[in-house]
Amino acid sequence: MVKFGTYLLPRVLDRSVGYPQQQQQLPFPGRAVAYRRRIGGLGARIALAGEIRPASQLIRDQIAALADGIARILDLEDSDLTVLEACLRFQTGPTWTDNTVESQSPAGTPFTLLGATTDYAYFSHREKCNQLKFDLQTLGSYGARTWEYSKGSATWGTLTIDADGTSGFTQDGAVLFTPPSDWKQDTVNAIANKFWIRVKVASVTTVATVNQIQLNLIYLCLLLDPEFPESAKNYNVIDYHCTFQQQENP
Repeated sequence: MVKFGTYLLPRVLDRSVGYPQQQQQLPFPGRAVAYRRRIGGLGARIALAGEIRPASQLIRDQIAALADGIARILDLEDSDLTVLEACLRFQTGPTWTDNTVESQSPAGTPFTLLGATTDYAYFSHREKCNQLKFDLQTLGSYGARTWEYSKGSATWGTLTIDADGTSGFTQDGAVLFTPPSDWKQDTVNAIANKFWIRVKVASVTTVATVNQIQLNLIYLCLLLDPEFPESAKNYNVIDYHCTFQQQENP
C-alpha cells in the first residue's frame, strides 16, 4: 500500500526513488566542453506506476486532483523496511558507543539498548520515518520511557508515541509515531544531516539487547502532473504514473 496524505493509491505495481543533482555549468577558456560541478541535491524524486482496476473515472479524477500544489506525506509503507544510518548509545562520562553496524544486520552481534537511567539511545536517518521496528535478543524490563526528536541547533522536543508494539522493550515490535512538523536534521556526536530520535528510561530492571532496528521512511512531497497513458491491453483497467518531488532538504 502507498498513502499520499490520507489518500490510499490503488494497486501500485512499481516504484522507484532517486536523488537528482543540480549542476552549475560554466564555459572554460580553451576547452570545447564546459566546466560542470554539482551544487547540491534536489531532494528525492519518487515515481510510482499502478492500475485503477476496475476502471473508474472517479478514481482517476481523485488522483489528478491531488496534484494541487499542496505538500503531503508520502508513505510507501514498504514491507522491506530500511535500516538506520546511525545508532548510538550515550553514557555519562561522556561515552558514546556506535552500534550502527550491529543495528543494520539481523546476524550481527546483539548490543545493549539502554543500560542505565542516565543512558540515551539515539536513532537516525537522512529521511524522516514514522516507525522504529525492534528485533530484540534479550527482552528488557524498564520504567517509563521518554522519547524525543531533534528540532535543530541541539534542541529537542517531546515525541508523542501513537503505539508501542514493544510494550516498553519487553517484546519484539514497532514503535509508531506521527512525525512532528518541526522535526529537523541535526548533528549528534559529529554525525551531521540526520533526523534524530532518542529515548531514555526512568528505571532499569533487565537490560534489553538488540539484534536489529528498522524504520519506515516517509517523504513530504508534491505530486506533479499524473499521467494516464492509454492502453489497449484491457478496457477495464486505467494505468497511471505518478511522480512526486520531495519538498524538504533530504
